[in-house]
This record gives sequence, structure tokens and C-alpha cells, in this order.
Amino acid sequence: MKNFSLKKKINKSKDHIVKKEVKMMKNIFENRNRIIIAILLIAFGTITRIFLHNNLPSPPSIYININGLIQPMFMFDLFFVVAIVSLVSGLILGGYYTFIVPISTMVISDIIIGNNWIILFTWSGFVLIGFIGYVLKIKNRMSIKYIPNVLGVGICGILLYDIWTNFGTWLGGWGYAYTLEGLALCYTKAIPFMLWHLLSTTIAMVFVIVPIIYLKEHKITIPDFNITKIERKITIAAPLVLMMLAVISLLF
Repeated sequence: MKNFSLKKKINKSKDHIVKKEVKMMKNIFENRNRIIIAILLIAFGTITRIFLHNNLPSPPSIYININGLIQPMFMFDLFFVVAIVSLVSGLILGGYYTFIVPISTMVISDIIIGNNWIILFTWSGFVLIGFIGYVLKIKNRMSIKYIPNVLGVGICGILLYDIWTNFGTWLGGWGYAYTLEGLALCYTKAIPFMLWHLLSTTIAMVFVIVPIIYLKEHKITIPDFNITKIERKITIAAPLVLMMLAVISLLF
């Protein structure tokens, strides 16, 4: 009887060890896949941003009149490239990668094509978009019936980015008075960029995010990744810390 009880304990111990090893191997496999996908996203964003830097077409000669201020309807830039990469990193990878992917993409490409003095505002803006993608992920919005919601939230992310970065432009004193009128003028002059951001990124979301959601819902090639509690907390803190640093960098 004692031998039977001892064998039972040994078998339970073995089962526990096996389960622990299986879980550890699963975590290693998942982390490897996350790293591979993150590297591919960073490579795509970096290469595309560098390639298009001097190859974007000229915007159409269409002008708008806003309170007597005549300016082009569109001003082309590379926002949509990093915006899509950021959103996808949040939707697919989540966790640390919501800020690792957009910041890595910006840092690598900025070394080659440069950036401006509100660099922390642009970086934190893209991290914010990545975080928005992560929120959609944890709310299980990766299904076809939620496509309008995802696109709508993505558009809100674009607007938040423009509101935030143009606030940085005004705060940095780039030719604007530190008054409400100066802030309003700053946002008015940014309308051509905002319209381009909305148009280009919405089109990109349709061609990139929609197929990803379809594949995800049908469990084709895109796995689910577990996010630890500490990873969730750091993911929430990252955009807030970057935004605080952005403001401090211009005030002091």
C-alpha cells in the first residue's frame, strides 16, 4: 500500500514537471514568434519609410480657404507607414511591442532621414496609436463584425496623434504666440497634414488591418500571445511616460 502511494506521488511529480516543461517550451515558442513578427514589422516600417522619403508624389494643386488662410488641401508625409506598423503591433503583439516596434522603427529610420525638434512628441504619438491597437486586442475586437469599430478607433487614433503633435509644435514656440489664438492658428495650418493622415492611413487600414482581422478570425497564421500582468502595466505606463518627457523636453 505504501509502495502504491509512493508511486502515485512520483507520478504526480513527474506530471507536474512535464506540464511545467511544456508550459515553458510554449512560452519560448510564443516569445520567439513575437520577436520574429516584431522584427518583420520594424523592417517593413523602416525600409518603407526610408524608400518613400524622397519618392512620394507631389500633392494635388487643390487649395482650401479657412478664415482667410489659403493653403493646400493635402500635405504628403510618411505618417501612414509608421501609424499602420504601430497599430498592427498593438493588435497582434500587444504588451511591450506596442512601444518597442514604433520607437524602433522611428529611431532606425530617423538616423538616416532625420527628424525635428518635437521628436518625442512624434514618438509618443505613435506609441499612443500602438496602445490603441492593444486596447482593441484585449477587448477582443479582432473579428470581421468589429471591422467598423476598429477603423473608427483607428481614425480616432490619427486625430489624437495630430492633436498631440501639433500641441507640441505650438508649445515649442515654432512661430506661434502662446495664446489660444496662436494654438488655433497652429491647428489650422496643420489641417492639410491631418486630412492627408486621415485619407492615407484609412486606405492603408483597409488594405492591411482588414485582411489581418480576417486571418485572425479564421485562425490562419496569426497566433494569440499571452500578456503578463507586469507587461500590461508597463504597456499602459509607456505612452504616459513618453508624453510627460515630451512636454518636459520643451519646457526645460
